[in-house]
Amino acid sequence: MPTEPSSSSPQATQALSEVAFVRRVLIFVGIVAFAAALYLLSDILLLIFGSVLFAVVLRAIARPIRKGTSMSERLSLLAAGLGVLAVLCVTGYLFGSRISAQLATVMESLPAAWESLSKTAPFSSMTDFFKGSSIGELVMNAFSWGTTLFGAVATLVVVIVAGIYIAIDPATYRNGLVTLFPGRHKAQIAATLDDAGEALRLWLGGQLLAMIMVGILIAVGLALIGVPSALGLGLIAGVTEFVPIIGPVIGAVPALLVASMQDWNMVLWTLALFVVVQQIESNIILPLVAGRAVAVPPAVGLFAVVAIGVLFGPLGLLLGYPLAIVIDAVVRRLYVRETLGEEVAIAGEQPGDDAD
Repeated sequence: MPTEPSSSSPQATQALSEVAFVRRVLIFVGIVAFAAALYLLSDILLLIFGSVLFAVVLRAIARPIRKGTSMSERLSLLAAGLGVLAVLCVTGYLFGSRISAQLATVMESLPAAWESLSKTAPFSSMTDFFKGSSIGELVMNAFSWGTTLFGAVATLVVVIVAGIYIAIDPATYRNGLVTLFPGRHKAQIAATLDDAGEALRLWLGGQLLAMIMVGILIAVGLALIGVPSALGLGLIAGVTEFVPIIGPVIGAVPALLVASMQDWNMVLWTLALFVVVQQIESNIILPLVAGRAVAVPPAVGLFAVVAIGVLFGPLGLLLGYPLAIVIDAVVRRLYVRETLGEEVAIAGEQPGDDAD
């Protein structure tokens, strides 16, 4: 009777090798398709990350309220949200009309200031100055993106609403993400997410305080040296402080342009003010308010912000540094510690956090 070919026959071996080859090709195609989908959906992913940041801020404000009172977690979150809203309303009532008027004046004067400056420079327009490099195009996109009021408001609303949902029940989203990984890795992934969340909380706390202090110092300094719209320019400087390293430079540009409409001495005084405030921030403010917050090496932070901004546009530029903090925590725990076996400090890690 004829016998069936054994599993070790050449035909069977060839069939198995073809199946393995097809399987590898499909895996490769799937990885490429997944990477392409992530890139195409990068704006959505960045909005999700922005919502996570807002949730971290809300829970950080609610934490001392919960500890100091007998409120439940949800009530403390409600109190934190109402407290933030009350502060914004009071600030808007006291300074809103003045700030909005000064910001409108700044926005109206910037084109004229740039046109006046370009007459004495070897470029004829802002586009000519910035074109020719990916970083220049990023800056131009940031300016155009910032003028789209409707898009900015819509983005902010989405981030706030989604952030509230995440802040109310973060465990659901955290555990849902952890379940996507194999069982043997779940503990490490969960610990990594906890480390990244704590590192973000520490950094955001210090950064928000630094933004407020820098904005006040710039506004007071500009008012003292006689630059118009000092309050609005101080607000711009404080907001752009959210993006470390690059943000202060971007925040200084409007003030320098407004100062250039008076005389070059005013420009030099304004430049000196920003340099002094940045030295105060780097050497006094941040060491005092940041505590044990994550400290990404300056060069790494700079290239991370620029690279993420070039890849994903203005929203990537805005969220580049906190993304670098998350990447730093992931690399330190999952690669340096778990893969290479090296002992390394992880920002935000609590004692006894090292899960096996």
